[in-house]
Amino acid sequence: MSAKRKKKDDKPPPATGPGSKIISLNDALKKHIKRTEGNKVHLKFGTCNIKSLPIEIWANEELAELTIKLNCENNRMKRLPKSVAVLVNLEYINIRNNALSAFPGSVSRLKKLVELDITNNNIKKLPPAIHKASGLTTLHASNNKIRALPKNIGKSTSLSYVDVSHNLIKSFKKGVYELSATVVLSHNRITDMPPATVKKPNIQRLDLSHNGISHMPETIEKLQRLTWLDLSHNSLDELPAEIGKVRFLHYFNLSNNHIKALPQEIWNLGTALSTFLLGHNEMGVLPDDIQKLTKLKELDVSGNKLEYLPEGLKECACLQLLDASENQLNSMKFAVFLKSLEVLKVGKNNIEVIPVEIVGMKNLVELGVSENKIKVLPDCVGSIKTLKRLFIAKNKISSLPESLGHDQVLTHLDISNNSLTALPHDLRKLRNLEEFRLANNDIAGMPKSIDFLYQIRVLDVAGNGFTELNVPKTLTELHLSGNPITINYTDHRSALVVIGDKDHLRNLTSLELCNLGLEEVPPSVYNLRMLKHLNVSNNSIKTLGDNICKMRGLESLVADQNFLTGLPANISALQRLHNVSLADNNVEEFTGGLLQCMALETLKLSHNKLKLLPENFGRLNKLIRLDLSNNELLTFPKDRIDILASLLTLNLNQNHIDQMPIDFPYLYRLQELRAAGNDLEALPGELDKLKSLEVMDISDNIIEVLPESICKIPNLRELNVSGNKITRGFPKAWENLRARAEVNMAEQSSVKKREPRDRPKPVESETQISPKAGRKGKKGKKGAKSAPPIPTGS
Repeated sequence: MSAKRKKKDDKPPPATGPGSKIISLNDALKKHIKRTEGNKVHLKFGTCNIKSLPIEIWANEELAELTIKLNCENNRMKRLPKSVAVLVNLEYINIRNNALSAFPGSVSRLKKLVELDITNNNIKKLPPAIHKASGLTTLHASNNKIRALPKNIGKSTSLSYVDVSHNLIKSFKKGVYELSATVVLSHNRITDMPPATVKKPNIQRLDLSHNGISHMPETIEKLQRLTWLDLSHNSLDELPAEIGKVRFLHYFNLSNNHIKALPQEIWNLGTALSTFLLGHNEMGVLPDDIQKLTKLKELDVSGNKLEYLPEGLKECACLQLLDASENQLNSMKFAVFLKSLEVLKVGKNNIEVIPVEIVGMKNLVELGVSENKIKVLPDCVGSIKTLKRLFIAKNKISSLPESLGHDQVLTHLDISNNSLTALPHDLRKLRNLEEFRLANNDIAGMPKSIDFLYQIRVLDVAGNGFTELNVPKTLTELHLSGNPITINYTDHRSALVVIGDKDHLRNLTSLELCNLGLEEVPPSVYNLRMLKHLNVSNNSIKTLGDNICKMRGLESLVADQNFLTGLPANISALQRLHNVSLADNNVEEFTGGLLQCMALETLKLSHNKLKLLPENFGRLNKLIRLDLSNNELLTFPKDRIDILASLLTLNLNQNHIDQMPIDFPYLYRLQELRAAGNDLEALPGELDKLKSLEVMDISDNIIEVLPESICKIPNLRELNVSGNKITRGFPKAWENLRARAEVNMAEQSSVKKREPRDRPKPVESETQISPKAGRKGKKGKKGAKSAPPIPTGS
């Protein structure tokens, strides 16, 4: 047979099975296959709205050999098959932001896997043998439903970073101390640290912040490699003396606890400790022994009960940052001896005088003295040549010294909420200002020399007496609210006209025009193509013009307290909108165009006249915060309520809603539900699926029976069922719920009624379908046995 004939008879390689090649895969799949250096493969399935990966991935020999990266983040995947282990050379897996409830144990066979990211799923436990993934160095597993760490995770010899924050972990094994790694266990439910009685305590950095830890073990001294420890936002009221033996500890965060005093032994950390954060505790005295912390660079004692700082503090020669705000200090003279200090924060105290000696602080870059009782800003402040940021808001200062800005490079100046009536005539000395905040004074005019502030980005003049203003061309953020600004659209020098010219629309990204008596949005505003945030609240605006669609970059629109009846239909053009607030207006119908703003995360329509929401309201599937309180809503949309699974807070207070959708429990991320003052007669069953719910207010309704599942909501800490008709008793586990949550059940009445209302009739041809049953089924979920039947409808 000739060579030519032989070549003609050759078959192409198969797409799957033995000898399979990438070239034989279908084109739709090959679009997701990217070649990298060295002819390796990167599988890119991120943000593709997929529920599962194509099975060909696991059956193609060439993919199995060459794939080193797998990206499938931001999808709707519920599982990853154990076949992932066939990708033997995989180094990186990113499957964050999906709906996985489990992760295959076969991942432990991927010996070359370096980084695994499973953040923000529904995973309940990590693979028990994950420590056998011998190449794994980085594990991201925050925002899941993990209740415990694998027993043998401490045996991993490769892990250097583990993040399991924002989970449901109540405790962890002491083996974690054996990891030579940074371990992040913040935002869990840990109440105790296990004893550090392990043979090889290698842990280097440990984050246990935002838990409920009330005790630190005495064996903490065994963690001799620990250099970084965060125990902020816990319930500690004392420390063991042994903490002073963790000799290499250089970062220690104890802020937001209940500590009243420190053990004497802690000063033994003097040769190591450089950052010591004690803010928001209950300390009345800071010991003079703090002088023993000779390497200390950053000290935070804010939010305590200190009336003075000790003399020994001046011996801390390396101190660069000191935060003593929110205490009971009457003087700040202690600071003048701290020659190395760069940042000094003493706001929210009882200080009346800035000492003249402050001029000797040759390294001071930031001075924060806001919210004190200071009447005079002394000339010496203007002589601190290194000063760049000065915050003196909320005092009683009536004038600024002429020396301010002279031979200085001030970039941030906040003089808001004082008694100033005028600014220095010559602002050229402040030519380096980037942020200038002077809100809520009695200033009536801005010197023309503001034109010399060539670096200014933020200008806040809200709540003054400005009738006109020269608007610098470099501004990115402008606050004009609450001024008697002259509104003359024919005057090309008017601030509300100037902001729309070609010199300003290149930079302005944030604009506040509240409480100006506006009857319309100034036409010049619509020219601001770079604008991201617009606030026109508390005016007399009746409509937002169609020209709003020109502002394609707009991300936040706030128009509370006006006379708006809705939004323009072309609001759908604003695809970057993530925040819309139209509270306290006259909105009667929901603007359909909003349903096409797919990036929307916060929607506030409270205090309006809405009666109905569109049935396809669930299209706004990225909503995190929704406030529809104080309207006239008769129903809540029943079209796939589970699509709104991103919701964290939902406020339906003071409406006329008579039933919640049967699929409501599938809002599994919901943390706060408020539905007080409605016409609810019953609740759906399976409320225990609301795993994240912490606050539930269903007071002032006409509910007669609560479902048993309400007592099984695992994280519920606040429940209000007062003002209902629950007179026949509560669920069996009611007392158990009351033992772990704050429950209000007062004022139940069997005769309570609501006036009848004309409600929209359900469409008979459609039936409410449960997500669990799938969209093909026709049978809805049943309510709890103890509750009255809940009507279904579309």
